[in-house]
Amino acid sequence: MGAALATGRRSGRRGASARRTGRKALAAGPLALMLGLAAGLAPAEAARLLSAKGSQPESYGRIVLAFDKWVPVRAKLSGTILVLSYAERAPGGSERLATEMPAFISAVRRDPDGTGLRLALQRPYRINVQEAGEQVFVDLLPESWAGLPPPLPPEIVADLARRAQVAEAALKAATPAPVPKPLSLEVAHLPSLTRLSVRLPADVKPGIERTGAATRITLPGAWRFDVADTRGRTKPAIAALTTESDEKAATLLVTPAEDYAVTTDRDEDGLTVDVAPRKAAGSEPADKASADKAATDNDPTSRETIARAPADPTDRKPEPAKGARAGQGAAAQPAAPPRSDTKAADAAQARPVRPPRPAGDGLVFRFGQPVPAALFERAGLATLVFETAEPVAVPDPGRSGLRPVGEPSRTGGVVALQFGVPAGRLIDLLPVGDPEAPSGWELVAGETLSPSDTLVATRLPAAGGRVGLGITLPDPGRATWLDLAGERIAVVTSAGRRPAGIAKRQRFVDFELLPSRLGLAVLAQADDLVVRPDLDGVAITREGGLAVSPVARQPEVTVAEAGDLAIQRGPWEVARRGNVRDTLREQFGATAAVSGSLRGPPRLAYARSLLANGLNLEALAVLEAIAADDPLMATQRDVMILRGAAEALMGRDVEAKRALSVESLLRDPEASLWRGYADATAGRWLAAESAFRGTLAILDRYPDDLQGPMRAIVAETAIEAGDLEAATGQIAAAAGRTPDVRIRDRLALLRGRIEEATGQGVAAAATYERLSQNGAQPEAAEAALRGALLGHAAGKLTIAETVDRLERLLLTWRGGETENGVVAGLARLYAEAGRWRDALAMTRRANATAPDAPTSRALHAEAQVLFDDLFLTGRGDALSGIEAVALYFDYKEFSPIGRRGDEIVRRLSDRLVELDLLDSAADLLQHQVDNRLAGPARAGVAARLAAIRLMDAKPLQALEILDATYLPELPGDLRRARSLIRARALSDLSRTDLALETIEGETGADAQRLRADILWGARRWREAGEAHEMLLGDAWRGRQPLDDAARADVIRAAIAYDLSAESLGLERLKAKFAGPMAESADARTFALLTAANALRNPGFREIAQRATSAETLAAFLAEYRKRYPETAVPERGRAAENRTDAPAPPG
Repeated sequence: MGAALATGRRSGRRGASARRTGRKALAAGPLALMLGLAAGLAPAEAARLLSAKGSQPESYGRIVLAFDKWVPVRAKLSGTILVLSYAERAPGGSERLATEMPAFISAVRRDPDGTGLRLALQRPYRINVQEAGEQVFVDLLPESWAGLPPPLPPEIVADLARRAQVAEAALKAATPAPVPKPLSLEVAHLPSLTRLSVRLPADVKPGIERTGAATRITLPGAWRFDVADTRGRTKPAIAALTTESDEKAATLLVTPAEDYAVTTDRDEDGLTVDVAPRKAAGSEPADKASADKAATDNDPTSRETIARAPADPTDRKPEPAKGARAGQGAAAQPAAPPRSDTKAADAAQARPVRPPRPAGDGLVFRFGQPVPAALFERAGLATLVFETAEPVAVPDPGRSGLRPVGEPSRTGGVVALQFGVPAGRLIDLLPVGDPEAPSGWELVAGETLSPSDTLVATRLPAAGGRVGLGITLPDPGRATWLDLAGERIAVVTSAGRRPAGIAKRQRFVDFELLPSRLGLAVLAQADDLVVRPDLDGVAITREGGLAVSPVARQPEVTVAEAGDLAIQRGPWEVARRGNVRDTLREQFGATAAVSGSLRGPPRLAYARSLLANGLNLEALAVLEAIAADDPLMATQRDVMILRGAAEALMGRDVEAKRALSVESLLRDPEASLWRGYADATAGRWLAAESAFRGTLAILDRYPDDLQGPMRAIVAETAIEAGDLEAATGQIAAAAGRTPDVRIRDRLALLRGRIEEATGQGVAAAATYERLSQNGAQPEAAEAALRGALLGHAAGKLTIAETVDRLERLLLTWRGGETENGVVAGLARLYAEAGRWRDALAMTRRANATAPDAPTSRALHAEAQVLFDDLFLTGRGDALSGIEAVALYFDYKEFSPIGRRGDEIVRRLSDRLVELDLLDSAADLLQHQVDNRLAGPARAGVAARLAAIRLMDAKPLQALEILDATYLPELPGDLRRARSLIRARALSDLSRTDLALETIEGETGADAQRLRADILWGARRWREAGEAHEMLLGDAWRGRQPLDDAARADVIRAAIAYDLSAESLGLERLKAKFAGPMAESADARTFALLTAANALRNPGFREIAQRATSAETLAAFLAEYRKRYPETAVPERGRAAENRTDAPAPPG
């Protein structure tokens, strides 16, 4: 009876003891279970009783059993015998309990098998057992005990709490919580509704629930709605967007504004939420049955059941809501009006209808309307491009074997996806649905390809003799530049329903055509490559034309041996002997005395005499008369060659080439010789060198006075071609054949050039000096030019001395290659001396006087490099802001094209901002946004433009440019930067709540300062004071003096607390900053603001006015500039080197 009573009391009291212990710290039972689970993870070992100790505190006895691990203990009282049973064998321990507790225990015996202890008690007691980790506390309570059992020792409770925390941390580390995956929520404003869209995997089943007027969307699993893009962009249709997420689900609560209704739609790409006025969305259900039906319609599971009904997925009719997907906010397509033309209707009915193509096992991408696409391969990756504003999600791979590489990326109006090409498989892209207007595309990988057309590149003549390439691509879409793994690839989509692409890789000097199944992909090797769709397909060009191989020609035929020459030594020398005037008069009279049909031969002899005596123009007139009067003689070889020679000797290279390039003279060596002469006089050295090859033997048969100038031309051609040995031979052959002083000076100048080219600088300089002093013009001028440049290159002349010589030469000589050389030399010397404006002015002069000269073209290219360096590198750091701006606008024709030219414009806009020319800076960036850029680059420049508009006190224009360049998929930093600028613009427009919503959740010094400025401008004084106090952080703890920005924030916070009568906040501020402010220049101001009844002090109004009028935009832009230097603009009206970020204190 006693044993039963003791056991019953023990069990009844044990729960109360546990409750009391739980109030003290942690319950021993759950902790022991946790520790036991943790211990159970380790290999099992036999337990051991380390000690068994007893004590007699106050009126009860306590036995403490200490094991080496957790061992459950059960107590059973039979009369005065207490049996303590272990859950497992635990040998060891002492038997001194009777000695330690003589008032309670008379004897102790240990079970031989180590499974327990047996204790003989002095009298019956109530037993209470408490387990605490590896220790077990057995309390012997008198039967008269009242109240809760004795608690565990405090040190044991503290150790249990510590060990519980460690065990909990270990369990969390062993089973980490899944990281929520972000789901970007995109917003688009259509004419009739506001649309929210989110991409969802096909296996995610959202739960949709109506909560009053609001709609709750629940996604099971580790997800997180990212609503950063929607902040400040949901008005007026949506009153609030609320998100919650945990390990189990993510929730989005959409609360529409008054008189708006919410509808949802789940499709293959994701979930669409439309918020439209009630009159447009339809009336609300009138009764519960209608409400249940509406909820069923919005249920994705029921919607999916209906969608599975057709046997062919392509049989579904496109829904209007899907045709206007969100993303870029594409407007819904209007329905086509009915046609009244009966013939057209009959023709349409008579046209055979192609059956729709069902989808297969590949990856099917469906759209609400036909979408142009492109598919090409590069380095084992297939890149799929869709030209659409709709979000694109990757379907489940299924059995296709195609798995995406990375996430879809948007660039401008296209979305690009990349897939690894399976080994031994071919990638193809096929239309799905109606062949005339397919509802989507299917990407397949198989062993064969569908029939396709091969695109062929053809020559495309351009202006100025430039050459481009044209590719006939059916139904081309837009051309978009993609940055794929550091390579610039232009992709042109195609809406053609029959595949047409590049069969194999084609390499050119400036670009490569990549293999494609649909559309065109051009890998650029040049920065200024232009890929432009047109009516006939796609045109590929460059500013200076493409470097392509010449048109294939027939094999060259060996030049035939020359018979009788048109210019013969004997008649030429006879014509120059004696009295030339009498000879010419006699020949003219003889010609006039002959009848018309017989005048041809005398006229030809007369023309030869005129040509031999240097009367080239007169000789040409006679030859023209021969050709006009006698068509037969006009086609004679001698007449045609003499006409070409006369034109060439007068410097008319174009006319000479035309006369000597007729079909009958193409193989004639004498005609080839004169064609080379014409090319050489025009500076076309390579063509001249080719024409002279194989024809120089004819010169030996020419008169000596003609050989001199012609051999000089041949020698100069050889020098330009690098054949100095041939040039030396021609100079030696011509030296003794001409008495003309000018030709001898020309030959001497050529010798000097050879000496300079072979490293004989001293000899070359002496030759140039002698010719410049004693030679005939124009050789003397050219020698002076070359001598000055050689002296500067050898270090014998300074830049100033060389410039002085060339400037004097420019005043005394005009025309020809000599003037071009002087201008080019001066331009390069000016650039070397840092006289940028003079260098660019000389280049402009060269372009005006000789635009087609090789020297001018080379100089123009150098000027573009110089212009690039001045604005994009440190070379132009010495230029002041005004000088840089003036230089750009005066010589902007030298600005490079392409990305570097755009970067120059952005740098120039910064210079304009520093000069406080905000309108001009904004105009430059506005042009880039409207005409030059696309995608994220356009959005980044728009952020700079918006910042300039804010600085110019035009917040509405800043807001408009941000909204016009909005993209849903921007890099995180750029998106945040645009949000800050947008919030500031909304604040300046007094849209306080919308501004705060835009930066909700943003952290960082720039966002905190902007939030404080918004609250200050809205006169929400208490919140403004707390925001400014938060900006100060722990500045009051430091021993350093407060800077100007910190003191300004302290004073603003104090003013805000005074205006809001926030005495607690003011006292807190005073306690923190009384010491630091007492040591600053604003000590008296701070003391006045923190004094009692500060508002009644006459000086308060003046301090508040100064604080209110202080420029907060400058402080915000300073913080913004620290965080986003790439998209920020410099400080207004101040040079960069004097820039400071700290605002002046208002007090």
